[in-house]
Amino acid sequence: MKHPGLSIVALLSLLTVLTGCGKEQPVDEPQGGLQGGQEEAQVQDGKVLVACFSFTGTTKTAASTLTGLTEGTLYLIEPETPYGKENSTYYDESTRAYKEQYGPASTRPAIKKSLEEADGYDIVLLGFPIWYGKAPRVVFSFLDNYSFKGKTVIPFITSGSTGISSAASELKSTYPGINWKTGDRLNDKTSAQLKSWLESLGIKVKQK
Repeated sequence: MKHPGLSIVALLSLLTVLTGCGKEQPVDEPQGGLQGGQEEAQVQDGKVLVACFSFTGTTKTAASTLTGLTEGTLYLIEPETPYGKENSTYYDESTRAYKEQYGPASTRPAIKKSLEEADGYDIVLLGFPIWYGKAPRVVFSFLDNYSFKGKTVIPFITSGSTGISSAASELKSTYPGINWKTGDRLNDKTSAQLKSWLESLGIKVKQK
């Protein structure tokens, strides 16, 4: 006996809907941006090192504020031979910075080694300017000299316009043993903004 109001096709469609109601449907997860998120909020509290390479002083300013907020230790990454002002001339192929950035990936300028008890830090905030779309090679020299394998390292940059994603990807692929967290571009951030950024990463901030 036929149902008076439903065709066979309609009955089959209804059956398909009813049997699918109890199943979880796949959803597109939002991609993590540069502002922190659930993953970053799981970072554990610990002893903080704020290490930075600063060419013009901009990165050092942000690093100093982060050091105060975390009650951490500020460490300046210094090349044995300082970069001269001529290196600020962008895309000048004769400069040291250009040759290092466009030279072999293995290029490692010598740095002053003065960081004591590097293994005693749980979290490293690693700051640098963006040079030619990448982290300066002295940052790699720093990571080569001080093993942070298994440690949480969060990069931050200062840049006129370039974002952090390319530099962060290169660092992550070069040092896969480090527990990298999503970093950010911190140009002209106020102390309150930097405080919010640290809290979004799950890092304990000094209370006033």
